[in-house]
Amino acid sequence: MTKRENERSLIPLLIVSGIVIAPLIFILGIVFGSQIQIANILTADSLSSWVAALATVAIAILTFVLAKETWYLREAQIAQVNELKRENIRPNVSVTLVSSPSELNFMIARIHNQGKGIARNIKFTFLDDGEKEIKHLDSEIVDEFLKLHVFSEGMHSLGIEQKIESFLFSFFDLKNKIKGADIFSTYFKIKISYEDVEGTPYFNELTIDFKEFKGITDIGGGEPLHKIAGDMKKLREQFERMLRSSSQRLHINTYSATDREEERSKVEKRYKEQMSDK
Repeated sequence: MTKRENERSLIPLLIVSGIVIAPLIFILGIVFGSQIQIANILTADSLSSWVAALATVAIAILTFVLAKETWYLREAQIAQVNELKRENIRPNVSVTLVSSPSELNFMIARIHNQGKGIARNIKFTFLDDGEKEIKHLDSEIVDEFLKLHVFSEGMHSLGIEQKIESFLFSFFDLKNKIKGADIFSTYFKIKISYEDVEGTPYFNELTIDFKEFKGITDIGGGEPLHKIAGDMKKLREQFERMLRSSSQRLHINTYSATDREEERSKVEKRYKEQMSDK
């Protein structure tokens, strides 16, 4: 709770305390004053009238304080309901760079809506370390991003948990394009602006620092599922070549029921001949 909220919560308590203490002070003043001069001025009727008037004023003030606190409570409830409504339709668009399962040096751009609502009017702005916008031809690396229509022109909408992925670049290709430059010194930001279905604007930001990729290596030749898929592809291609080429076809001997019966008869005959020789 903030300092302002603490002060605000103490105001009703101070007002109520003052309202309760004020009549007591008044009555005590009358009691002590009656011994001096007030007894000659105030009669019993006038005294009861003063007490009733003070009680009426006290009740009115308490009613006002109660109405005020009820209004504050209503405002808090409305704000809470509106916040819950916004949370249920709030989108959360993010951009990440991930390595391809086939090769560590192949980078994939992933645009993902992780929020609970649909994102609309999505725009991407590229900024340098001085918060200055990077446009086309200002940076060869940023141009790799701007080649994608979604980064250069934006997107109309992105559904809940909808994901868009695309190959972006290869570090080997970038090294050949930017000769003599250290690609790992690249640093820029991607500012993402979007709206929910009610038009409320939101912003997100991604920092791209190529130094984070420096020194990262991989072992095992990539993702196992991708390797299995590659092996299955090679096996399929091998079978296709065998079916198309006569020199590489499989030679298979097939036997029918008649062939099996003749083979069985020959075996039994040979067995009987061996037994008769004995």
